[in-house]
Amino acid sequence: MFSELSCEHGNYRNLVGGEWRPGKSGKTITITSPLNGQIIGTVPSMTMDEVDEVVHIAHEAQKSWRTVPANKRAEILQRAADILEREADALADILLHEIAKDRKSARSEVTRTADYIRFTADAVKNMAGESIPGDSFPGFDRDKISVVTREPLGIVLAISPFNYPINLAASKIAPAVAAGNTVILKPATQGSISGLHLAKVFEEAGLPAGVLNTVTGRGSEIGDQIVTHPGIDFINFTGSTEIGQHIASLISMKPCLMELGGKDAAVVLEDCDMELTVDNIVAGAYSYSGQRCTAVKRILVMESVADKLVARLKAKIGQLAVGDPLENLDAVVVPLISSAAADFVCELMDDAREKGAHTNLR
Repeated sequence: MFSELSCEHGNYRNLVGGEWRPGKSGKTITITSPLNGQIIGTVPSMTMDEVDEVVHIAHEAQKSWRTVPANKRAEILQRAADILEREADALADILLHEIAKDRKSARSEVTRTADYIRFTADAVKNMAGESIPGDSFPGFDRDKISVVTREPLGIVLAISPFNYPINLAASKIAPAVAAGNTVILKPATQGSISGLHLAKVFEEAGLPAGVLNTVTGRGSEIGDQIVTHPGIDFINFTGSTEIGQHIASLISMKPCLMELGGKDAAVVLEDCDMELTVDNIVAGAYSYSGQRCTAVKRILVMESVADKLVARLKAKIGQLAVGDPLENLDAVVVPLISSAAADFVCELMDDAREKGAHTNLR
């Protein structure tokens, strides 16, 4: 299924207008595995001239895609979900190597993405408009009826993050195409290969040429130009608060949906089930080494049970499996996505120690 994506030497291509194209400039970005530094492949480093072409293709494709009946769009989404489930192991292996996600979490990402797409397919068949009696408006009576329908926006720019390159790309693509929009997927650089495989899933499911297109390249080089492109009608972004704020400062009145960082808290009360609480806090904080916007980052606990909670947490955390998920199938704490991420975590640890943090209980 994935053979069309890459040439013999692992040089991946972008889906543009129903074709898998190499970059016109010849420039590529090398993707290496966080596990061992080995080269996984290369993706095109696209130019703004190429982005302009992609936007034009998406615009033309949307003219016919918007007229496709909702039930037909839903059928394509259902097929995409079937393919994801069929290829779950293969896609999990790609996630494991490209973003160092443990195999269990990687497979779960793929299967729950299939569930989400099915939910979207069901929802679009019930996406109805409404009729409003004329006398709801001043100056009219009930001999007139206002008919309200839902219309697609046009072109959706989907910008997905590294940590869930399949799930958080599909969660942008599926609702957009279901509603009659076309999509340009700009995956995170580390995560691009996974994103391209997802695009292949939708293509195999029967999504017409030009309805979904992909753009790879460094955000620092083409990011600002893409989000401000006049042909983009809506932006769906998941990523850091810093980048989200930067995008918001550029796009002015352009509609957008952003999922940014947070300081998710676990709230622990006196009557909690302590064992269940500890299990959920540890899983929420350390799964995929905490590289999730929904990871538990702080704990608000009643003083009466604080010492008991700390003791249980320390014991549970000490049991976590750490290592390379290729070598340890039970690994929960896995290599971070980059050296920069690892350096940042070390800085946080050093800062905590300077402020009095320690590993011994009082």
